[in-house]
Amino acid sequence: MKSKILFSVLVLPSFVLWLGFSYSLTINHPSGTSDWVVPESAKSVKNPSKATAENIKSGKLLYDKHCKSCHGGGGKGDGTKAKSLTTSCGDFTSKVFSAQTDGAIFYKTREGRTDMPSFKKKIPEVEEVWSMVNYIRTFAPVATKVEEPKPKVVEKKDTTKNEVKKVVVKPVLEKKDSVATAGDSMLTRERSKIEMVLKQYENALNTSDTLAMAGLFTLNGIYIPIQAPTVIGADSIKVSFRKLFKDSKITTKFSIDEIELLGDLAWVRAASKGSHTIFGSTAIIADANRHLIFLKKLKDEWKIYRCMSN
Repeated sequence: MKSKILFSVLVLPSFVLWLGFSYSLTINHPSGTSDWVVPESAKSVKNPSKATAENIKSGKLLYDKHCKSCHGGGGKGDGTKAKSLTTSCGDFTSKVFSAQTDGAIFYKTREGRTDMPSFKKKIPEVEEVWSMVNYIRTFAPVATKVEEPKPKVVEKKDTTKNEVKKVVVKPVLEKKDSVATAGDSMLTRERSKIEMVLKQYENALNTSDTLAMAGLFTLNGIYIPIQAPTVIGADSIKVSFRKLFKDSKITTKFSIDEIELLGDLAWVRAASKGSHTIFGSTAIIADANRHLIFLKKLKDEWKIYRCMSN
């Protein structure tokens, strides 16, 4: 009898304490997972990659390829494979996630844990992982207030009563041209998009941005450089430009001579002038080229399909 009483006194409180701990673990860390501890040294790492439009676009391409199936197109953790995982994919749009440093997000992406694989081998280029961090940040952008034009208060003199009154004058908002036809508007819009692609191409050359350059091409794109072998496929194009930017510095300015639209295809005839500096050499070579670029429209986005320069 004494042994039973001793068991009740010693064991039952411990059991109750264990139940309380288990309940707390389940509530605070669903599926039995614990907080993902990131070393302070990793948290403090600064993002060396600027969140430009081209860089974010490159990050999106990588995210869609490696992360979208689990984390979802909007970063809410609702991808097609999310339900089959034993751990939660998290929510990239939440305030808790957004409060993390870029270094912490980079660390988690590179290291991985449980269901999430490490991307050290899948994405060996560090700059590419940083571009993914920049893209993931866009899922929870800081809301910005758009200010509308404020009405002006002007003084108006009433000559009959010799009085001065204050009159509120509302700003006149710019109206869209209702005369332009739908066809003309569409043509103008598509030409503007194509011109933007050429501008991004120029910027990628001037900033030696390999990721931005590769992101401008279709997956089966072809690049025919000057006095060099033809490069086929986005991955090969990326390797080609990475070597070019490693060995030299390009400064150039594009001018568009002609744009023709053929449904979801378009071609551009352009010229460029600038300079080409080979690293290790003091000589600066004048650079003037002509370009014939074919583009393809994929999901309302123009991509370089074929590109030839001479």
